[in-house]
Amino acid sequence: MKKRRIIVWYGLLMGALLAGSCAYKVRLPVSDPSKVKPLSDAKRVEKQWYFIEAMKQYELQNWQEAGAWFRKTIEIDPGCDACFYTLANIYFYSDYPAIALSLSQSALRLDSTNNWYRNQLAQIYATLGHYDTAVAEYRRLLQALPATENLYFDLAAIFIRLNQPDSALAVLQRAHATIGFSEQLAGAQIELLIEQDRPEQAAALLEQLVDAFPEARYYTLLAEQYDALQRDSLSLQAFQKALSLNADFAPALLGEMDYYRRAGDFETFFQKMHAFCANAQVDEKYKTEYLSAVLQLPSFVKAFTPQLDTAFLFLRTPPAAGAESLYASFLLLSSRPDSAVSVLRTALKNHRDDQTAWHRYTGILYYLTRWDTLNTYAGQAHERFPDEPEFISLKAIALWQLHHEAEAIEWFEKALPLVAGNPSQLKQTYAFLGDLYYTEKNAQKAYDYYEKALAIDSTFVIVLNNYAYFLSEENRQLDKAYAMSQRAIKAEPDNATYLDTFGWILYKMGKIIEAKTIFRQAMVHGGKESAVILDHYGDVLFALGEKDVALLYWEMALQKENLPDVRQKIKTANKP
Repeated sequence: MKKRRIIVWYGLLMGALLAGSCAYKVRLPVSDPSKVKPLSDAKRVEKQWYFIEAMKQYELQNWQEAGAWFRKTIEIDPGCDACFYTLANIYFYSDYPAIALSLSQSALRLDSTNNWYRNQLAQIYATLGHYDTAVAEYRRLLQALPATENLYFDLAAIFIRLNQPDSALAVLQRAHATIGFSEQLAGAQIELLIEQDRPEQAAALLEQLVDAFPEARYYTLLAEQYDALQRDSLSLQAFQKALSLNADFAPALLGEMDYYRRAGDFETFFQKMHAFCANAQVDEKYKTEYLSAVLQLPSFVKAFTPQLDTAFLFLRTPPAAGAESLYASFLLLSSRPDSAVSVLRTALKNHRDDQTAWHRYTGILYYLTRWDTLNTYAGQAHERFPDEPEFISLKAIALWQLHHEAEAIEWFEKALPLVAGNPSQLKQTYAFLGDLYYTEKNAQKAYDYYEKALAIDSTFVIVLNNYAYFLSEENRQLDKAYAMSQRAIKAEPDNATYLDTFGWILYKMGKIIEAKTIFRQAMVHGGKESAVILDHYGDVLFALGEKDVALLYWEMALQKENLPDVRQKIKTANKP
C-alpha cells in the first residue's frame, strides 16, 4: 500500500498548495477536434511563447498566472490538448472539480489515446461521486496499461468507498494475477481480508508474504490470524519468529505475552510482562494501553496484585505522568486509596504546570469524596487555569458537600460565562444551580434555572425528576409535575428515585391506589435502600388503611436514617 499512500498524500499536498487559487469560473470553448483549424506560422509562434510562459508559471506553482497564460494559449489554439489537461489539474487541485471535469473531457476529446488524460478524467469522476463512469474509465485504462499497479489501487479504492469489499478484493487479485506478487498488493489484500473476517485466506496470503518479506510486522499479523483460527502452536511460533527479527517489536511482545495469559501459564506470562514493562525500547503507550486493558478485569487484578505491583514498578521507572495515573487506578482497584492519592499528589508536585495532572488529582479526590482537600486543590487549580470551568465546578461541588451552599452558588455562577458555548456543560450547571437555590429556599430562582436547563435539553431526566419532586413538595402545579415525572420514568423505568417521585405526585393528587403500584415497582428496583422512599411508601400504605404494613416500612426507614418526622408518625399511629 505504500505507493498508493504516497499518491494520496501527494494529492493532499497539492490541494493545500492550490487552495484559494483560481477562485473564479471560466468559460472556454469545448473543443471539437473536427473544428480545430491549422495555425498560421505567426500564431504558432505566439502560441508556443504563451505555452512556455504558462508551463514556467505552473512549475513555479504560480497557479493564477499559469491559468491565465493557459487560457490565452487556448484562445489562440483551441486544439491545445496539453493546455486543457494542465488547466484541469489546476482547477481540480484548487477544489473546483466540476470545472476541471469539463477541461479534462476536452483534453481527452482532443487526444483519445492519451492515457494520462484518461487517468485524470477517471480521478475527477471519482471525486465528484460519478463512480460508475469512473469505474468504466479505469477499466479502459487497465485494458491499455494492465501492468500499472496504481490503477488497480485507485479502482479498488472506489469499490471500498461504495462499500463493495468483494469487488475491491477482486480488483487486487486481478492485479496480483497480472503483475505478479508484490508487497503492496499482498498487503492491501490482507487488510481487506482481515476487515472481512476471513482469517483463513488472510493467513494463506501472509504465509506467502513472510516468505518474500520476512519482517516482524508481517509475522505478527500472521500470528494473529492463526490465533483467530485457533491454531495456537502456530500462533506462538509466528510471534516468536517476529521477535527473532525484532526483539523490541511491541505488537509481537504483546501477542506472545497474551498467548501465555490465555493459556493459563501465568508464571511465564508475568515473566514476559515484567520484561515488557522494563523494556526501555518499547513506547510507553503500548505498556499503558495493555495494563489499562488488564485493569478492566477486576478478578484478575485481585488474584495477581503482587505481580501487577512489580509490573507497575518497572513501568514507573522513570516516573511518567501517564503511568502514574494508571498506577493510581490500579491502587484504587486493589483497595489502596491513600496510596493512589499519594501517587497523584506526587505527580502533581512534579508537574505543577500540567493541567492534566491537576485534572487527575482533583478527579480522584472527587471520586473518593474527599471534599475538604478537593475544595483546596480545585481552588488552586482555578488560580493556575482560570479559564478551565471544570475546576470551578469541582470547587463548587466540594463547597456544596461541605454545606456551604451560598458559596457554591457563587462558584457555579462564576462558571456560567465559561460554559456558555458548551450546551452539555451549561445545562448541567443550570441543574446544579437549580438544586442549590431550592436548598437555599429560593424556589422561584431554582425553577428559573430548571427551565433554562430544559430549554437546552427537554429530555434532561435529572432536572425533570427534581423539578417535578419539588413542585409536588409544595403542592404546586401538580399536573406539570406529573407530566415531567412521567417523562423521567419513561426514560429510566428502573430508577427507584424517579419512581418514588412519580408515586409521590400520584399520592399528592389523591391517586393512592396508583401510587401504591408505582411504589411497589420502586421497592423491586432498590427503593428499600432509601429511607425517604420507605417513608413515602409508608405514607401511601397508611392512607390506604394498611396501618401495620405502613408501620413496618416506617421502621425500616428509621433503620436506614434517623428521621424525626418518621419517628413522630410511628408514635402517632401507635396511639390508641
